[in-house]
Amino acid sequence: MLVERWSDAVLRVAYTWTGSLQDAQDVCQTVLLKLLTQPERFPDADRERFWVLRVTVNCCKDLKKSAWARRRVSLDEAAEAAVTMPDPGESPVLEAVMALPEKYRRAVYLRYYEEYGVGEIAALMGCRTTQVSTYLYRGKAKLRTMLGGIYGQECFSD
Repeated sequence: MLVERWSDAVLRVAYTWTGSLQDAQDVCQTVLLKLLTQPERFPDADRERFWVLRVTVNCCKDLKKSAWARRRVSLDEAAEAAVTMPDPGESPVLEAVMALPEKYRRAVYLRYYEEYGVGEIAALMGCRTTQVSTYLYRGKAKLRTMLGGIYGQECFSD
């Protein structure tokens, strides 16, 4: 009964805020779940309407400010921007990176090839930022030893 009463209004409000039918459907589902799990009932229809619309707007705002929403792109843009992983044979540096032990390889690759920050790498790898810093330091030291010469001096110096 509640779903039938509010789904259309919530979907329309969410669509005007998000500009995307899929995002509006996600927001609608979230709002309706909150409404269905709301422990207290409202004394009148106006308060219920206010609550539903306020929660809808808040969910839309939360969606817009989420990191996921800020970083996503459309499938068309993603197809244009898609790049394949470089072939290790093309570069002695990449070949050396791929020869590192796994934890160092992941940290170095994410930092220098994918340009993630230390905090983001820590979240991706499921460890602390201090561990990532250590992996980067040790990985760069191994690369300097492995590459020597000009590569060892110029690459990975930050």
